[in-house]
Amino acid sequence: MKKIALAALPAALGLTALATGAFAQEDGGTPPATPDTETPETDGTDPEVMESNGAIVTREAITEEVAIVDENGEPVLDADGNPTFETVETGGWVQTVETPSGNRHTITKVEGERAVVTHERAERLARAERPEKPEKPEKPEKPEKPEKPERPGRGG
Repeated sequence: MKKIALAALPAALGLTALATGAFAQEDGGTPPATPDTETPETDGTDPEVMESNGAIVTREAITEEVAIVDENGEPVLDADGNPTFETVETGGWVQTVETPSGNRHTITKVEGERAVVTHERAERLARAERPEKPEKPEKPEKPEKPEKPERPGRGG
């Protein structure tokens, strides 16, 4: 009876794991993501901020302000006579990672170019000087051990 129980328990757990994977595939894909792996959806205007393991990750699209022009190529003016501008994404992004220790890593990627990575280390506070340890008193020398007499019957 004990042997059957020992074999049935792992078999039941194995079937449960297979059934869970099969249901996830029937639903049309992967099983639901855990809260640690979810990424918030953004529309590109707000910076995306994620926290994991204490580090703060911020990702922003690179944008540029461009003057709005009419069909003739002249800038469109507002009611005060100032040119109007619109914000346009240039096809790149900037990601900043701030670690709990204060280090800051910035990755800038512009479309068609290599990514540029910069690292800024946090200034560390100088360690307080440790007081000097008092010198230990010298230990007295140990007396030499007397030589053992040779035993008869042993070589040497």
